[in-house]
Amino acid sequence: MRKIPQFTTYLLVAGLMAGCNGVDFRTNVGPYAKSRIASAGVREYSPVEIGRYDAVSLGFVDSSACQDRIDAPEPERSDLVRKMKQRVHDMGGNGIVVESCGKAALGTCRVHLECRGMAYSVPERQSRP
Repeated sequence: MRKIPQFTTYLLVAGLMAGCNGVDFRTNVGPYAKSRIASAGVREYSPVEIGRYDAVSLGFVDSSACQDRIDAPEPERSDLVRKMKQRVHDMGGNGIVVESCGKAALGTCRVHLECRGMAYSVPERQSRP
């Protein structure tokens, strides 16, 4: 087996790097990962659970989705809740109480799903048992 001189290896690597100069890779991994991380940092509470904390209400959040074509997937509650959690995170919150999720009539949609909730800033420890 013939050994490649070290200088040749350096030239080959430098040539490959120069050949890729100016190449721009675009992907949706950044926004996708950011949204997943944001929603993972927001916990869903029941109305009873949130009452055990001295949580500060930050306001209402909502989300909706429309299935406008028969071959499109039907909207799912989990997707809408994840979107609301992203909004809660953007508001500076870390908790949400989903008050309602249900199908609503909308003329252009085969299925229209809406979810509504309240965003909270929740302390780490419960103040009441």
